[in-house]
Amino acid sequence: MNKSNDNDWFGISAANPEGTRWTGKCWYVHNLLKYEFDLQFDIPVTYPATAPELELPELDGKTQKMYRGGKICLTVHFKPLWAKNCPRFGIAHALCLGLAPWLAAEIPILVDSGMIKHKDDAATSNES
Repeated sequence: MNKSNDNDWFGISAANPEGTRWTGKCWYVHNLLKYEFDLQFDIPVTYPATAPELELPELDGKTQKMYRGGKICLTVHFKPLWAKNCPRFGIAHALCLGLAPWLAAEIPILVDSGMIKHKDDAATSNES
């Protein structure tokens, strides 16, 4: 339904047959421009008691709200919510209640500060 209405903002698939490693893309629209990022995560051994650590490798080191390797910081706001609702929460909850607010808070700041550029802007500057 969301995909057919162009309301989707991520796509993931299992990267291994066991379903413990997931990869895909997520995107965020800011100022009518779509910013797309690689997304990856592993299902922790203690899942569902522990939420997956979501990684956006290409943003590694560009914001304070990120750990080494591009893992986004979810400890302050999302971790208590996950703990309260465990084991009912799953991967979709981690993406919708963890990744989405993080993207909404961080991407506009990164774009406005020039830390990330839209792919069309980057292509134009490379041609010059």
